[in-house]
Amino acid sequence: MKALIAAAAVALVVAGPAQQRFRGGVDAVRVDVLVTDGNRPVGGLKAEDFELRDSGVRQRIDAVDVGGVPLSVMLVLDTSVSVWGEPLQHLKEAASAVIGLLTPDDRAAVLTFSGSLQLRTGWTSDHVQLQAAVSAARATGATSLHDATYAALTLRDDRPGRALVLIFSDGDDTASWLPGQTVIDIARRNDAVVYTVGLRHGEVTRPGYRVDFLSGLQAKIPNVSETTLMEPFLGALAEETGGKYIDAEKSERLRETFVKIVTEFRSRYLLTYTPQGVDAGGWHPIEVRLTDKKGKVSARRGYMR
Repeated sequence: MKALIAAAAVALVVAGPAQQRFRGGVDAVRVDVLVTDGNRPVGGLKAEDFELRDSGVRQRIDAVDVGGVPLSVMLVLDTSVSVWGEPLQHLKEAASAVIGLLTPDDRAAVLTFSGSLQLRTGWTSDHVQLQAAVSAARATGATSLHDATYAALTLRDDRPGRALVLIFSDGDDTASWLPGQTVIDIARRNDAVVYTVGLRHGEVTRPGYRVDFLSGLQAKIPNVSETTLMEPFLGALAEETGGKYIDAEKSERLRETFVKIVTEFRSRYLLTYTPQGVDAGGWHPIEVRLTDKKGKVSARRGYMR
């Protein structure tokens, strides 16, 4: 199913995106948290093992869930001309492996991007349909990474669940309408956790973004050079949402990397709490740490209420 998502995305930004909140009960907030010790996820934690602060105020955690909520996985795949040949085949194998890991209660969607975006299948638990969508991908054109990311964040599953957006790109954005900073801002207000995968070419490290890249929205910042406007888009996106950026280094490792992401995502903790002693609206910074257990905590930086 083809869709002119890029133009629609720009229109939505101009009109002003609807504020999104974490899903839960009427007042409940849910925070997706990863706890690791080195590269190993830490299991067996309970509510009393976490300290959660909303806008600096410590909150009582009502529930901790690990595996009881179905996943909604959006696969966002770079099919620009630079992945033609063996890298595209490896990318398809990686995406197919993710589909094979989904349970009957999980759902997924497939979005590919080059110079334009294509929603190859909407939200479904049908593995045959998902595998066919991945198989149909062809490598051609430029790279609309920013537009594809925005579309993935807005084309969310309408069924309650844990939202994972898995984005692969092998290079810089070269064709988007939207500036990278706009997409980062939208991600901060979305409850999806974003894992991003990059692929190095020679000495190139991470894909980057400029806040005014090809969007027509020029950034006029006095005494700031063009290089200063460059930041690691995929890394910043993952960090803002409590996810992770992984450099696969070579296409042969994409399958292993994708499988690791989904496996790790299933080990994350879903903390639910009802905000107390904080303002009803606006931006709420979140801090999550362990009380007396060992481990590194990764969670999104905040939410819009």
